[in-house]
Amino acid sequence: MDILIIGNGFDLAHGLKTSYKDFLDFCKEQSRTHTPVTYFDYKHCLATNLWLKHFINRQEKLGDTWIDLEKEIYEVVKFINKHPTASNSGSTSMFCPKILLIEKTDNSFTFNQLKEKYFRQPKDFEQVKTNNYKILTQIVDSRFVEIYLEKSNFFINFLYDQLREFTKGFELYLIHEVLEQLNENSPYKLSLQSIGVAPSSQDVHILSFNYTDTCEKLYNNKFNAYCELRIKPVYVHGKVGCNNTCELVLGTHSFESSEKYGAISPRLNVFKKHNQRHRYGTIEAYQGLIRTLTDPKRIIKPVFHIIGHSLDETDHKILKHILMINKNATIKVYYHNEESQERLINNITDIITEEEVMTRVQLIDQHDEKRGLLRPVNKEVLISS
Repeated sequence: MDILIIGNGFDLAHGLKTSYKDFLDFCKEQSRTHTPVTYFDYKHCLATNLWLKHFINRQEKLGDTWIDLEKEIYEVVKFINKHPTASNSGSTSMFCPKILLIEKTDNSFTFNQLKEKYFRQPKDFEQVKTNNYKILTQIVDSRFVEIYLEKSNFFINFLYDQLREFTKGFELYLIHEVLEQLNENSPYKLSLQSIGVAPSSQDVHILSFNYTDTCEKLYNNKFNAYCELRIKPVYVHGKVGCNNTCELVLGTHSFESSEKYGAISPRLNVFKKHNQRHRYGTIEAYQGLIRTLTDPKRIIKPVFHIIGHSLDETDHKILKHILMINKNATIKVYYHNEESQERLINNITDIITEEEVMTRVQLIDQHDEKRGLLRPVNKEVLISS
């Protein structure tokens, strides 16, 4: 049994602009254009969404280094956790009620500036009893948006809703700006033959950490022609365009207590990928794959092919779970240059320990002419030959 574990590097190798940096650059361009897209108001989102403001400013400070949104979310979670306006558990604490003031033209916002700079005491209006936060001012020509926070935890509710707004914008970008432009003229092609899949094989699975269905769109027909296999991938973080509501998982890893930050409030668990996988139902297909890998009626020796995934910290727990679920498994990690090879060795060791890496892991150049998964087009061994 072969399982392809696909990350964003798979899309990037096919020439697709699916990185968070690509999206943030697109949002900035939308704020300047006179003919914005019609499917989402990115200009308004940049003016009012604190996450988008924060991510853009953090990316600008990073320069050419691509932003890791999951790590950024974790840093914000830690900051909120120690911020009394947000994390105090009392519903009538001295820190509430408050007004969160968002200045639309403030293009320098980052969360580490938050503190009391963007909060003020409510004075000149009748306090509104609500079960959630209340947006008091959102007039098109207004310079500010005022968010009334009756209770401290409503700030967390508001920020989570804003993160979901950001996620929906990203989903629509991927649908309209990336997948609608998808074609087969990419620099590389995926080859099943190179990983030893026989023409008669039916036992190939795909576990995708991407939101896009690039592999399905590009290779379903070719896989079917080669070995009568139709792709049925598991999208562990959701798939774009499944319904009108956004059900993509965008969050951070599970929280660990630390000497500096202490235990993180359970109120902030909504920002964890683990919780979101259950909340948006992406875990069920994954559980089905686990049942296949642990079927007591079969002797299964799975081969995991990890392609385009950084093996970074935010996915460590779920990767450890699947890679260790069957002790007969071989793990092949594909890298695209020497720098990524070194990083992937370190990351896979952090996930499954050095002893397991020595026993079961192979590092392979993904463009290798004999063993590589992604063949350069000018040297491609056709997938159907």
